[in-house]
Amino acid sequence: MSAASLLLALVSVSGAVLPAQKLERIKPSEADPRIHNYDEPNLILRPAAMDSVAPLMIFMPGTNGSPMGGLAVLQTMAKQGYRAIGLEYDDSPAVIQVCPATRREDCAAKFREMRIWGTGGSPDVHNPVEESIAARLIALLDTLAKRHPTENWGAYLTDSHGLNWSRIAVSGLSQGAGMAAFIAKKESVPRVVLFSCPIDGLGTLQDIRLAPWLDWPSATPADRWYAERNAREPFNDALMVSYPKLGIPKDHTLVFNLDLPPGFDRRNPMAYHGVTIRDERYLSQWKFMIGVATSP
Repeated sequence: MSAASLLLALVSVSGAVLPAQKLERIKPSEADPRIHNYDEPNLILRPAAMDSVAPLMIFMPGTNGSPMGGLAVLQTMAKQGYRAIGLEYDDSPAVIQVCPATRREDCAAKFREMRIWGTGGSPDVHNPVEESIAARLIALLDTLAKRHPTENWGAYLTDSHGLNWSRIAVSGLSQGAGMAAFIAKKESVPRVVLFSCPIDGLGTLQDIRLAPWLDWPSATPADRWYAERNAREPFNDALMVSYPKLGIPKDHTLVFNLDLPPGFDRRNPMAYHGVTIRDERYLSQWKFMIGVATSP
């Protein structure tokens, strides 16, 4: 089902979608012509009351996903006062499709470092540095700064043209949530919002040995981490273990358990894995996890 069809289906569930907001689309190759793969448009939304120092929140989709699939959550971020970006990135294959077979405990960390920064020397996946998550975001922010010089998009970059993570909150679904968690382990960010991941490790979902990086000390304090799991999804049991290992407070971990809305195949248990970023019956939970943007 396409993202547009999913949104139409949700209208019939919730009665209405969120109020329309100005939506800007910029393909990664527009921001950096060296990018040739994974070129679905990035989505940019602004809060109604534009604040030149408001924090930015990025959302990274899951494996084989696209930023449009997270539109409802992105709209909620903007309504909560954030500048919101749905970021396209190299999202296939998934960590759990690659690392269990390698039997190497460092596989997941090297995989995610390669995808995020284009470094780490992963023997399992490769992407050019310019196609890394960090480089894509820097190129997009540069493009926004040039197109909208009065909006202060450069505030999310450092003087050395790196990312100013102290002003960039991170979120994502599935593989994208794992990327957000790995970034938050390495960098101190204002907020972390995880939808149904990470579950990096070896073994089966029933007998998983989670990757060591989940136990690493976190640069982002525990009280800034928020996460959800769907009680009916196949990854539920693994997430019950991984979230505490990440140090996420119990009262910051939500359990989603509503029936699937119309338009979703109830025979497919994976449908429960992604529905929690699309079903607006979870709007109050999204608001809790995302929080209200506060300027530094």
